[in-house]
Amino acid sequence: MRQRPLQPLTRAHVAAGHGFFYGAISSGGEPVKGAMVTFFHGEPKHSLSVFADEQGRFLSPALPWADGYTVRVRRAGWTDVVLANQGPAAEGRWLEIEMARISDPAQMIQQLPSNYWMNLVLEEFDNRDHLLEFKMQCTYCHQQGSPLTSRRQFTREQWLEIIRDMARRSAITSDSLKAVLPDHLLAAYDDANVLKKLPAYDGENGPLPVPSADARMAVIEEWDLGGPMSGQHDLMVYHPDGSIWTVDGPMDTLHKITFDKNPDGDRTSYLIPRGDHKPGGVYWKMEKAKDKGVDTYLAPHSLQTAPDGIIWLTLASGNQLAGFNPKTETWDIVDLEEGINPHTLRFDKKGRLWYTVTATNHVAMFNPETREQKFIRLDFPDLETRLITWFTPFFIEHADLFDLEDRSADMDGVSMPMPYGIDISPIDGSVWFSQLNMRHIGRIDPDTLEVTPIPTPFDSPRRLRFDSKGNLWVPSYSEGTINRFDTRTMAWEESLEIPIVPLGSEVPYAVFIEPQTDNVWITGTQSDTLIRYEPGNGEWTIYPLPTLVTYTRELDMDRQGDVWTSHSSGPAWHVEGGIPKVTRLDPTGAPDIDTSGLFRGRGPAPRC
Repeated sequence: MRQRPLQPLTRAHVAAGHGFFYGAISSGGEPVKGAMVTFFHGEPKHSLSVFADEQGRFLSPALPWADGYTVRVRRAGWTDVVLANQGPAAEGRWLEIEMARISDPAQMIQQLPSNYWMNLVLEEFDNRDHLLEFKMQCTYCHQQGSPLTSRRQFTREQWLEIIRDMARRSAITSDSLKAVLPDHLLAAYDDANVLKKLPAYDGENGPLPVPSADARMAVIEEWDLGGPMSGQHDLMVYHPDGSIWTVDGPMDTLHKITFDKNPDGDRTSYLIPRGDHKPGGVYWKMEKAKDKGVDTYLAPHSLQTAPDGIIWLTLASGNQLAGFNPKTETWDIVDLEEGINPHTLRFDKKGRLWYTVTATNHVAMFNPETREQKFIRLDFPDLETRLITWFTPFFIEHADLFDLEDRSADMDGVSMPMPYGIDISPIDGSVWFSQLNMRHIGRIDPDTLEVTPIPTPFDSPRRLRFDSKGNLWVPSYSEGTINRFDTRTMAWEESLEIPIVPLGSEVPYAVFIEPQTDNVWITGTQSDTLIRYEPGNGEWTIYPLPTLVTYTRELDMDRQGDVWTSHSSGPAWHVEGGIPKVTRLDPTGAPDIDTSGLFRGRGPAPRC
């Protein structure tokens, strides 16, 4: 479904800009269908990407700068082509690209996204509970199967130590999974197994599906933001002026990008006041922060704009809320009166801030006007979990006595309920939440605070969103599905497997509902994609992203209908290029190749 018509582009179009690129991509006389052409400019880098059509033709929009571009042409199965110091002439710059097909399977499979590599491990499981637990815990903060996590073989002892280290960082697996996981990893990443299974995806058009005609209508832009230790956890569009804001969790920083004066983006950073916190915040004893040189005090996590224009953040390690006034650049820091680890937040129409509190199984409310705080304790699956949660604040406060960090490496799969996603019903203003490890969502009456728990027929409900009709869309992180709950009939109506190849290898972290159409946008957190599902016609569109290891956790949309997300892999140096990015996807921004008139009678040009 086209939200806006394709943009025409002719030579006359560049009057307001400085030029454009166009050309043809081939290999051995055949077009390279769906190749991605990326134009990099500036420092910090800004890039713009378009797709080649089925004839190998590509056409960029009018570009803002006269020169200084680096052009990269990429298609899995072929060697990247990189052209430095390219400048579009006033009437456009023609490029005819010849790509070299990769003949060595061992080299070719390195171009596959992480989900293909993780799927090798999934195929080893004959116990579905173990499979779902592995997907949940082993993709907690970064992709599983990325070049820096799993594309090499370790010994069994090394895998065991990796699993223990993962547990020290809160991804705690059950004893039964620990018993089998090292052998599954050894079998999955054995060279013979890798070279038997992954090259089977290769074909005439390479190992990855050719982007659909709808996907090829997109223009994708990315902006470097932060440094190699950064992680742009959540992102939002600030609708008063269209600026983009992110929270950099490891660096305790709020970032802003504006585009009104500089098309490459002006970046401004604000360090969040740390107060009297030690490194590690409320977890400083648990993390032994001094010994590790940790410089994260607050760990900002999520952000939203209040009706009065103040930007509010959750500070997970600081155990605080923080309000930032963009006009005065001043801060309002609020300590939580109860609970630990504020997470995702949303504002209701009365200007009240509702948020999840993951470590102590709360949903909480803060009224910025009256300063009132309320805390709602949610259901527990059993008495043991209830007692552990009740004592969690004590354990964290006295973590040095219990040596919790090392003990966690040997724990038997502690699965706390973990309130996670939250959203406000557009129908009646009720507050809805998910409990990630408990197979539950729930409804809170905002006036009485009465809680209605609702079991989910799937594992790991994560970040959920309402559409305009009162349907709640909930992704299953470990099962790779999106699920629709009708809040009027209080029934699960639909469960859809996300069609990422290999099937079952996706871990959808979040969804966003397009206001005008109710189309569902989904993070392809494991597959370097963004995904659109159109409930009206049942169509899916998969948008490949330009950067490998794009671990995404949140989505937003601007008033033009462009979708925004950010890179939040932990650590950030997993990401290709080593720097996290902010991404904008314009679903119909690509110029129309056929109506441009630029390719008529175009003969061969000197190859680059």
